[in-house]
Amino acid sequence: MTKWQKNAAYALALYALVVVLLRFSSGVEWGIALLIALVITPLAFWMGWLRRRMSEQAQEWGRRRFRPWPEERRR
Repeated sequence: MTKWQKNAAYALALYALVVVLLRFSSGVEWGIALLIALVITPLAFWMGWLRRRMSEQAQEWGRRRFRPWPEERRR
């Protein structure tokens, strides 16, 4: 599976999950649930991309430690 096919499969699965959750948990009608999910799905992908990018930059800048702090090592 290529990268774009994987992303498309994830997007479709997330979209379907959001639609079903909106429809049955909050009682929103199908049409409204489809429209809201159309907004939520790209937002969720953007938030995941942003989190991944911030973590990579934090590692690059040395802000994330791979070994525990000295205070935590003594426990």
